[in-house]
Amino acid sequence: RAALGAGALLIDQFSKDDDRPIYKKIAAMRRTKPDILLMSGGTDGGATSQVIEMAEIIKDSDIKPRFGQEYSLPVIYAGNVSIQEQVEGVLGEDGYALKMVENVRPLINKENLGPARESIYDAYMEHVIIHSPGYPELAGWTDERIVPSQAMVGRMLYEYAQQTGVNLIAADIGGDTTDIYSVYNGVFNRSLNAGIGLTYGISNIVKEAGIDKVLRWLPSMMDERTVRNIIGNMMVKPHQDLSSEEKQIQSAIAREAIRMGVDNHKVIASRLKGVVLDRSLSDMFDQALEPTLINMMRTQLVIGKGDAFQSQTVEESLMILVDSLQPTGVTELYLDPENMSAPLGNLITHDKKTALDLFTNRSLDFLGTCIAPSGVLNDGQEALRVEITKPGGEKASHSFNYGELTLIPVRGSELIDVNLVPNKLDIGAGRGKMVRHQVRCGKLGLIIDTRGRPMEKYRQPVKLLPFEALGGSD
Repeated sequence: RAALGAGALLIDQFSKDDDRPIYKKIAAMRRTKPDILLMSGGTDGGATSQVIEMAEIIKDSDIKPRFGQEYSLPVIYAGNVSIQEQVEGVLGEDGYALKMVENVRPLINKENLGPARESIYDAYMEHVIIHSPGYPELAGWTDERIVPSQAMVGRMLYEYAQQTGVNLIAADIGGDTTDIYSVYNGVFNRSLNAGIGLTYGISNIVKEAGIDKVLRWLPSMMDERTVRNIIGNMMVKPHQDLSSEEKQIQSAIAREAIRMGVDNHKVIASRLKGVVLDRSLSDMFDQALEPTLINMMRTQLVIGKGDAFQSQTVEESLMILVDSLQPTGVTELYLDPENMSAPLGNLITHDKKTALDLFTNRSLDFLGTCIAPSGVLNDGQEALRVEITKPGGEKASHSFNYGELTLIPVRGSELIDVNLVPNKLDIGAGRGKMVRHQVRCGKLGLIIDTRGRPMEKYRQPVKLLPFEALGGSD
């Protein structure tokens, strides 16, 4: 989780007690040719012999880096700090660029991933990116440090969340990767999903998610064979001028890419539980991870960026976010249509106020607010009553049945008051309890999603319900 949270692609894992004999471990390590090797093991003052034995296996493997055979492979040791000198004695003079950092697991019930993540990032900048084609020439054009765009996106999102006090999640879909970012209660996490994208990675999404998951978002007249053929062509020959069918398929694929990316992200965005002392050791490890920090009911803001949203309409972009993330409660939905979060993240280091102002007022495109209760009812059963009061005092209300998806085109950035009265569902205060909110409506308006959480209906048309068509409110 330390490596994944740093945005790394995990190509293999080794442990002292895995099923492979030592000679197979050594052979596998030699084949990997990684950019960076992260080593951990033992709590502080804990296990020693197993950690030293693993260090000796690494030494015997003589692992070579993927790029630059003339330089030493970065090895980051983030294990038992009491044996750092012993580990250095094994690996320090054996052709590795060894760096010691704080333990990722100093205590059985405490995790400390930050130093290891920072060290991975530093090693990437110092040992890996310099071997990219054209990098030396590019570095000569500036006195500033060259930083990966994902890191700058993360910096921008973190600073924005800190300024506004919101919990947010952002999805960035590219041609071959899907990046997920989150900030919850001031804790930032990022995950990279390599090979999952809309061009070269499009077939991997079908393979991992399953074709049925893709087809559920498409019109029933699209048969599997046609969809597979179009996906194959989109992978082999990516192009910008998409046909109507290709746009529909891309939209379906984007939903699954985000869904899978967030599922993987939830593993990273979690923390350790406290340990109950009378619990057995095996129970400690079996139940070590607390439920993820990602909680859509506590998510105030969602942002979409990347290829999928640039080729789709704003209406379809909104539905991609709603269908893939299934926001719950009251959630504002945004796009970064010009992909400005990365350059503005770099600007933060020079002028934080201007960067935040540009991101808030120029970069983000506010689509609308989604109101979605959690829970399951029978189709047609009343699910949610929404009472709206506009700034001028005009009132309206409407009851929405379970299984519906409705857009109320009340546009603008002014705050409106809404009373949300769920029927046996949870809209944020508990099952069946009313919630009052002040919401903004954005470019498209309010989207009322009563399809249930977890969602049960997929190819659901959006019903347009103008404010004037709502009933009066007492």
